[in-house]
Amino acid sequence: MQYRRFGRTNLQVSVMGIGTGGPSRFGQGSGVDEPDAARTLRRALELGINLIDTAANYRGSEDRLGRSLKGVPRDSYVMCTKFSPFRGGEIGGPEASAVDSGDPLKPEAELRTSLEESLQRLQLDHVDVLQLHGVTPDRYEAVRDRFVPTMRQAQAEGKCRFLGITETFGNRDDKHQMVPKACADGIWDTTMVGYNMLTPLPEQTALAAAKQHDVGVLVMCAVRRAIANPQKLHELVAELKANGEIPADALPDDGPFDWLVRDGVESVAAAAYKFAASHPAVSCVLTGTATLEHLEENVRAILGPPLSAADRQRLVETFLPVGRNLGN
Repeated sequence: MQYRRFGRTNLQVSVMGIGTGGPSRFGQGSGVDEPDAARTLRRALELGINLIDTAANYRGSEDRLGRSLKGVPRDSYVMCTKFSPFRGGEIGGPEASAVDSGDPLKPEAELRTSLEESLQRLQLDHVDVLQLHGVTPDRYEAVRDRFVPTMRQAQAEGKCRFLGITETFGNRDDKHQMVPKACADGIWDTTMVGYNMLTPLPEQTALAAAKQHDVGVLVMCAVRRAIANPQKLHELVAELKANGEIPADALPDDGPFDWLVRDGVESVAAAAYKFAASHPAVSCVLTGTATLEHLEENVRAILGPPLSAADRQRLVETFLPVGRNLGN
């Protein structure tokens, strides 16, 4: 395994981490039972993966993790969890008009309750990183002002070591404007960014800001629904061409990304993991698998030969002008 510095936390984290959200939710959404998911997690630890990302609202992921990690030395892994600051638990928050009180944010006391419940489910006395989940640019300041004092108090009490914030990978932050705001504040030790080979814009916004301010970066959505599905990729490229968002001759009509599979790159998904890991601001790329086969494929991909500079540049030149989040 390769390890990278996690920004100013100075933690050394594996270049690939286990994420328990997304479609799989640590096997809950993909039909993987808990014993098999636990075996996959233990195998990840054997392979040198030492970062685990979860959230209070990832269904039963924290409970599963708590049971799966029983007996594993606490200093052998970095645990990151999240609190959604918005009423209803929706990432990015509901529109204020849909909230009876007119306030889209939860009371600050709910963060404390959520953290205590997360610790109980995880069977831990602290998490390494406590993150605010899915914050949009328009609500960043309100979220910061309401919840940071409570986060600081939890940090002072030893319930969390570092503070993090995550963006939302959707059309409410296509330009990735929240993370630069947050990094400039000097509050956050880590951030989570939606970044993949179809969405290179964060290189100019979120990743550049994180690098400048020494904020550790977790990458989400490196391989998600579209990138993992050849038919969806084909349909997406056809749509982008039809809309004039990419040139008609930018990619082949059939097998539009097959040109990436060469020189030690085993699959399009492998190319996508390599792309996400190649940026110098990135500390750790999350994978959401709960099966042994996919875990080992993904680890081979991220540790194998890098994507060629020319192939990487072709991806950036093709998709940077699109200017919106793709692949989810």
